[in-house]
Amino acid sequence: MLVHGLLAGPRRPAVLVAAGPAATYLAAGDGLVAVVAAGAVRLPCAAVLAGDGPPPAGGDLAVGDHGVWDGDRRVAAVRRWFDPRVRTAPPHPGALARLAARVDDCAAPDPAVPAEAVRALAADPPAAVDGLVGRGGGLTPAGDDLVAGCLAALRARRHPAAGALGAAVRRRAPGRTTRLSAALLAAADRGAVVPEAAAVLRALTAPPGPGLDRAAGRLLGLGHTSGWYLAAGLAVGCAA
Repeated sequence: MLVHGLLAGPRRPAVLVAAGPAATYLAAGDGLVAVVAAGAVRLPCAAVLAGDGPPPAGGDLAVGDHGVWDGDRRVAAVRRWFDPRVRTAPPHPGALARLAARVDDCAAPDPAVPAEAVRALAADPPAAVDGLVGRGGGLTPAGDDLVAGCLAALRARRHPAAGALGAAVRRRAPGRTTRLSAALLAAADRGAVVPEAAAVLRALTAPPGPGLDRAAGRLLGLGHTSGWYLAAGLAVGCAA
């Protein structure tokens, strides 16, 4: 639903931000939509392909009119919508402790993000934003993933601290990070995350058990660094 305006509105030209075998990232105006292959990570700003073909990566791409277009040919049609936003009850203390222990069992994977970054975020989330947004490599820098996890957890809990952190992110993200990562931070500000993170947030509301362990394992294994930093951010936001 976060890309409803882009995909359901009038057709408009799209700028190819990045492309790979699993996803094509298209920017149109101030928005971004990730066209992802079936089975790839379902980003909160994604349009997921139903077939087994690769994401489109033509030279004349556009979005809107309920689809993705290459010239006058519609290469992906919207069949149904999904809502990536999460709303949860307060976390169970035992489950939160289990998640924190799982995160602590793994070394922080990106040397560009200081080891004390998680503690700094927990101590004062808005103040930590300036040193984290854009820090790290790749399309979604590790510092952004850490902030996004914390912000999404606060929004999912309807925690009052989410307002100040969201405002700090909106001030810092433009021009400080990648176009994709800025879109994912904006999604987190609405409580929207990838399904792997959503599963952890939901599992945290019950006493610790195999469900939480499975969900945490899937999240921690996501990407090169994203899963660990998202999990660490969720732990910070749920402990607030």
